Amino acid sequence: MLLASEAPLRTADLGRRIAERLGLALDEEGLGALAALVRLILDSDPTFSHSNRQWDLAIRAGRLEVDRRRPVERAMEDFIHQLGRPAGPEEVGAYIAAIYGRTADYYATMLARKLEAPDSPFFPVPEGRVGLRRWLLDITSDDPEEVEWDNFEDPEALAPVREVASRAKGKTPPDYAKALLRAVAEPPLHKAVDFVVWQRFPEMEPEALFVALLADPELALLPGPRWRTPQHTQRLIAAVQQLAAEPELAAELLATVLPAEEEAAPAVTVSEEDLNQVYAAMERELDRSFRISELCQNVLEAFPGSRSYAAIRDSLEQRMRSDPRFVWVGAERFRLDGTLPSEIQVLPDGLAFDDRVYTGPSGEEVDKVAPRERWKYDLEEQVLHPLIQDVGDDDSTATSAPVTRFTASPLLHHYVAGTLYIPFASRGLLPREPDLVELTVHAPGDVRLELWLNNRLGLLYGLKEWYDANLPWLGGRFHLVATDQPDELRLEYSGEREPLLDLPMDRLQQLVMLRAEAEGEGLPLTEIVTRILRAQPEGVPFVTLFAEVNVVRRVRRAVLAGILSSQRYFTQPPNQRGYWHFDERRAEKATRRKGPRRARAYEEEEELWEEEEA
Repeated sequence: MLLASEAPLRTADLGRRIAERLGLALDEEGLGALAALVRLILDSDPTFSHSNRQWDLAIRAGRLEVDRRRPVERAMEDFIHQLGRPAGPEEVGAYIAAIYGRTADYYATMLARKLEAPDSPFFPVPEGRVGLRRWLLDITSDDPEEVEWDNFEDPEALAPVREVASRAKGKTPPDYAKALLRAVAEPPLHKAVDFVVWQRFPEMEPEALFVALLADPELALLPGPRWRTPQHTQRLIAAVQQLAAEPELAAELLATVLPAEEEAAPAVTVSEEDLNQVYAAMERELDRSFRISELCQNVLEAFPGSRSYAAIRDSLEQRMRSDPRFVWVGAERFRLDGTLPSEIQVLPDGLAFDDRVYTGPSGEEVDKVAPRERWKYDLEEQVLHPLIQDVGDDDSTATSAPVTRFTASPLLHHYVAGTLYIPFASRGLLPREPDLVELTVHAPGDVRLELWLNNRLGLLYGLKEWYDANLPWLGGRFHLVATDQPDELRLEYSGEREPLLDLPMDRLQQLVMLRAEAEGEGLPLTEIVTRILRAQPEGVPFVTLFAEVNVVRRVRRAVLAGILSSQRYFTQPPNQRGYWHFDERRAEKATRRKGPRRARAYEEEEELWEEEEA
């Protein structure tokens, strides 16, 4: 392909031509993977040269040292043998001209003359091409042992064909040869097929057999040369597809067959021109992020497994981090400056707390909020429940240890906003920098979610669509699980419900109606809590009460605890610890009190109340 091209070719162009030659139906992702494999192979072979992300023959690019004292005829032989198939004079001439300096036509004519010489190492094949006699069986002797000795340095080359010789059938040398080829598992050397056919048909002409097989449309040549059948081709294509999908595997295989490099990988840096090309490529798609590995392959044509990939990747990442045109968004992802979604940088509507002071007709503050030292029962522990730690109101403690799993059950305001708060205690599940991180979350059903993490707020953004499709408004429970990729998570959900937050729809509707009334009439928080508890005489846990109150009005845990502790009619019966009730009798007694009370009288009453509760 490179020899036939008038100009160097990009790796992607070579990948496409190879896919066409092999009949591979690949999408863009598959073509990119194949290009990575092509790049890896080219980079491992000194025959090829890479410059400005384009490939050419090293000899034509002037980057391969050759011995020009070597006979031209031998150079032609070596080239055709390396090509692995018969070549046309134009191909040979173009390559030899790059070595010795004259025109391609001159060497094409020279090859035609040498083809006519009686001791020529070449022989003609159809379509004006030239093959090598070294590919054919030398049968100067009639003794099979001597013929084998003359033709095979390693007898094992004959073994695959010999094993199937007795099972193959054919009345003519070409038919018998094709039967052998169909029977062997891997493409065999032509000379091995030649030998076994000669043993069955001693009068056969090796040159005639080669030409006959070459003309068969079912057969094709691989370097060696080796013959491949359609079955061999399918296995070859499957192997190419596997290697294209796993460049690391390809690199391992190449390392086992290629000599180790004596010199270190070349020092490569990303130039300003390279960086500008990266910027231009990203500018064409402003609504998404790009991975460093993606930019290396698609823009700079550096692929995993090649000698220079690591150096190019590291250099590109360093250049992009120091260039203000690019914004790092976690792991190996970057965006162009100014393209980050604006909504992920602010607190969404509905998540801010209502810290207004509600007053009565005379302007006095209506809600009485007991200070923390006067909280009753075990509210100090109840407010620490992990389900109710929230943005701007989180008492959990961050740890340095990694977290592998986080169980979530979003409150209604997070459901509506499509967000999820990650408490300090679970932050180890996520990257700690930068401030804004793009994450990929793999959900059930092969669903792929692209989310954003705001590390400053501890919020995940982008879950609204998934919430609507899978969760109830309140009470849905799912799990986020770490993967081996720092910017990827797995979401596990099987329809679970969180009992403390699983409200029936009719109850949720009542709370929504109460919210509208509270907003319209400016109801104090004490009245909201009173109405919520009065409607549930069986009592509710603090977590459930907190969730219901936050449907009506956004409040902090400490504020709700202070409200519960400020009135005697908010109680927990001794036989139902942890459940909050509204005591109607005490509430009626409190409403009968009139006029201001002196501070001392108030303190005495509170002391009596505490003794009673104890």
